[in-house]
Amino acid sequence: MTLRDLEVFLAVYEHNSMRKAAEALYISQPSVSGVIRGIEEEYQVRLFERLNHRLHITPEGEALASRARRLLSQFQELEHSLKASAEHDSLRIGATLTVGTCVLPGILKPMKGPHTWVLVENTRAIEARLVKGELDIGFVEGEIQHPDLEISPIMEDPLIAVCNQPNKGALSLAELCQKYPLLMREPGSGTRSMLEEALTQRGVPWQEGWVCSNTQALLRAAEAGLGVTVISRLLAQDALSAGRLFEIPLSDCQLERSFRLVWHKDKFQGPAFQSFCALCREYAQGI
Repeated sequence: MTLRDLEVFLAVYEHNSMRKAAEALYISQPSVSGVIRGIEEEYQVRLFERLNHRLHITPEGEALASRARRLLSQFQELEHSLKASAEHDSLRIGATLTVGTCVLPGILKPMKGPHTWVLVENTRAIEARLVKGELDIGFVEGEIQHPDLEISPIMEDPLIAVCNQPNKGALSLAELCQKYPLLMREPGSGTRSMLEEALTQRGVPWQEGWVCSNTQALLRAAEAGLGVTVISRLLAQDALSAGRLFEIPLSDCQLERSFRLVWHKDKFQGPAFQSFCALCREYAQGI
């Protein structure tokens, strides 16, 4: 079994189709079928069940997919380390919206060279790309679940409830949801996950006013009186200082989370990787 065989197998696994895998790899479908059949015959194992003209991955196939992805990622890292010099070391960074808006620009400013690429997405999307080797490091606020990812907390980030009018006294989450519709982040967001967990633990029903992946849109909606949004204090600070928004203290919970650096445990940690981690820690110490 070769690295190319593993690439073909993973393409079938990810597309759940030999035809689509062949199209993605620009090879013929019989070539793809031959690779899968060859692996199965060589090791006397069934990777896919063929039921009703559809492929269904077997437990053995799932196990191979996990290991094949890791092996290919390690091979790509080996190639990268051989080709890249310290002067041309590159870094692919994934950041969640709060981090990308409020924190990352200040961290990246001192980094020299044009070889930094940034993707801003929610936590689940960043996690998936790290597992696949499509990103070198993530800087996220949500919970990370995949066992192959390493996590290093960097700084704390409180979430606060804000609306366009001052409130007399603190409110419980139940009182907040009775009084206002919620302007919510999209599913997969760390902010949304933390708020949903707090609401569920207290058995609080809520009404969604908005669901949006754009934090600035949520702040503008809150300023317009369309509801209340629970958001990072960092993101709301300008509007709070200008008197466009007002914090509603919560009487029954404190929503605190950590910004975390995340990377694959097999990740090659080159000079750019190490420099970025050091800058993140320096930034956290300075605020």
